[in-house]
Amino acid sequence: MAASTKFLQLYESLPPDAQHALVESSLAPLLDVVSKEISNTTLASAARMHKKYAAMPSLNLKAKKLEIASLLDELARDHKRSYVKEKSRKEELLAEVIDSVIDWLNDIWRVIYEYGTNFSKAHACLLYVSQAVEQIGNARVGCKCSFMNMYISVKIRRSSGKVVKSFHFTGAHNLQRVMLWIWRDLFVVMLADGTKRQKSAIPDMLDDIRAEFGWNALERLLYGGQKPDDDEDDDDFDFDHDFDYDDDYSEDYTDTDGNPDGTACSDAQCACDFHACHWSSKFNDVHIFLRNLIRTSLISLFATMPSPVLFASISDISDADGTDEDDLCEELLPKLMHIATYSPENFATALHICALHSHTDNINTLLATHSHLLRPRDAPAHQLATIILAAEPPYRLNALRIVEKELLDTVHAIRAAVQSAFCHIDVQANKTELTEIMALRLEALGRRGRIDRWVDAVVSPTTETAHPMALAALMMGLPLPPGMDGAMDDADPLGYIDIDIQDPELDDLREDFRPNLKARLEGWIEAGRTIKGGVSVLLKVYAVIIEIMPFLGAPDIVDEMTGRLSEKPSKVFLCDALDALWDFCRQQRRKFAKPKSKQKPPPTPNTSQASSQSNNQSSNSGGVTFIAINNSQSCPGGVVDDVD
Repeated sequence: MAASTKFLQLYESLPPDAQHALVESSLAPLLDVVSKEISNTTLASAARMHKKYAAMPSLNLKAKKLEIASLLDELARDHKRSYVKEKSRKEELLAEVIDSVIDWLNDIWRVIYEYGTNFSKAHACLLYVSQAVEQIGNARVGCKCSFMNMYISVKIRRSSGKVVKSFHFTGAHNLQRVMLWIWRDLFVVMLADGTKRQKSAIPDMLDDIRAEFGWNALERLLYGGQKPDDDEDDDDFDFDHDFDYDDDYSEDYTDTDGNPDGTACSDAQCACDFHACHWSSKFNDVHIFLRNLIRTSLISLFATMPSPVLFASISDISDADGTDEDDLCEELLPKLMHIATYSPENFATALHICALHSHTDNINTLLATHSHLLRPRDAPAHQLATIILAAEPPYRLNALRIVEKELLDTVHAIRAAVQSAFCHIDVQANKTELTEIMALRLEALGRRGRIDRWVDAVVSPTTETAHPMALAALMMGLPLPPGMDGAMDDADPLGYIDIDIQDPELDDLREDFRPNLKARLEGWIEAGRTIKGGVSVLLKVYAVIIEIMPFLGAPDIVDEMTGRLSEKPSKVFLCDALDALWDFCRQQRRKFAKPKSKQKPPPTPNTSQASSQSNNQSSNSGGVTFIAINNSQSCPGGVVDDVD
C-alpha cells in the first residue's frame, strides 16, 4: 500500500481537532523542506480553494439561535402589551421570524449544493430550523391562526440569483417540505462527492430525521418532500417547476437535459421517478444508493416496530428496484413473524399484513397460539384475517368458530353496556312486565304508556351535572372521592380533555370511554355473510341475542331505550350499537319467516268444513297469521318473534 493511501486512511479516522493538529504540526512544516516547485504547487492549490470558498455563506448556528430566541421574546412581550394597547405587531413579527428562517434555508442549500462542504453542520442547522418552526408555532402568543394561515413563498436561488426551485403554500408548518427537499440534495451531494467518512454518517442522519419528523418523512424525502399521491393542486401547497440552471457547482460540473415537468431521470437504467431536474448526471446516478439507504433504514425500523403503513411504504420504494411482492414478503415476513407475539400491536400488524398477502398458514398459526393478544380495537385486522383464512377449505370450520365466538363476545359486551345504563333490567318484576308488554300487539291500547313506565323503572339513576370534585379528580388522574362513584356516569370524560381525539396514542382511552361496538358488530356480521356456511352461524347468534336481550324483539321498546340513552353524552356509542343490533335482528327475523311463507298451503277443505271455519278464521282474512310471541313453540329454537 502506498504511503499516501495509508496516510489518508489514518487521517480520515481522526477526529476534526486531531486532523487540524496533524496538519499544523506535521504537514505544514514539510513545505519548508520540500522543493520550491512542489511547495508552490501546494500553495497554489490552497489559494484556489480559498478563493472558491471565500463567498460561501456562514452557517453560524449559535447566532441564528440567539436571533430566533430574541424574536420569540419580542413576540411574547408584544402579546403582553396588546392587553393594554389593544394593538399587536404579532403578524409583523411572525413574518420577520419566518423570513429569517427562509433566508437561512437558502444559505444552507447553497453551502451543500454549490460548495459541497459542511455537511454535518448543514444537517444540524436543518434540524434546528425544524425545532425553531415548532417553537414559533407553539409560542404562547394567542391563537395559531396567523401561523397556520400565513402565505409563504420560498425561492431557492443559486449564488447567481437564478431560481432552482420555488414553493408557495399556506401555513408556516409546511416548511417541513422545503427542509426535506434540501435534505435530499444534501445526501445526493454527500454520496457523489463526499469522503468515505462523510458517507458513513448518512444512516445516522436519516435516524435523526426519522426521530424529528417520523419515519414517513424518509419516504417523502425521496420525492423532495412530497409523496406522489399528494394533491399538488391543493390550495395550501404548490410547487413551481420553472427552473433556471447554472453550470457552476464545481469545476467539472455539467448539467444534463431534463423534462420540464420535473420528473425526468437522466439515468436510463433507473426506472424510478425520484430525481430532480437540476441534478447533474452524477447526482442522478447516486440517487439509487440514497433510495437503498432509506429502504434499509425503514426495514430496520420494521424489524422492531412493524405497521401495515410502513410495510406499504417499503413496498412502494422496493417497486422502483423491480422487487415483486413475493420477494418482499420473503424478506420481511420472517422478521415480522419473529416479533409478532411480542406485543398486541405487533400481533395485530402481523395478522393484517398476512391477510393482505393471503398467507393463511401464518394466520392460522398466529390465531391458534396467541389469539389472547387481540384487543377489541384489533377487530378489523382480526375480521380480515378470518375471511382470508376461510378461503382455504381446511381452515373454514375454524374460521366459522372464530366468527361465532367473536360475535357472541361482542353481543355480551353490548349487553354489559346495556346493564350499566339500565341497571334494573334484570329485576324479576321488570322482566315479567317486559314479557307482558311484548305479548301485546304494536297498536294495542296502553302499550305505549306501559313501555314508558317500564323504561323509567329499569333506567339507571342519573346526576344532573358532573360534580366539581369528580371532574377535578378526573383531570388530575386521581380516583373519585368516596360517595362520588357515579358522579361522572352521564358525562363524556373525553369531552373535557383539550386534545386531538383522533390521536392514535389515545386508543386505550377511546376503548374505555367510547368503544366502537357498532363497527365491531357490523364487521363480524359481514364476515359471517362472506364466509360459506356463515348464515347458519348468524341465525344461531340471533337466537342467543333474543334469549339474553328479549326487548330487541320490539322496535318501539328499542326506540324508547335509545331515546333515553341519547340524552347522555357518554352513552352515544351504546345508542349506535343498539341500532346496529336491532337492524341485525330485524333481518334475521325475516329469514326465519321465509321458510314459513314457502310452505305448501293445507288441503282445501270441503264445503261443509269451510262454512264452519269461516267465522273462526275471520281474523286471518287478510292472509296474515299472528303468533303469540311469548309462546316458546311459536318460532324455531324458542326464539321470541314479533311483527314489524
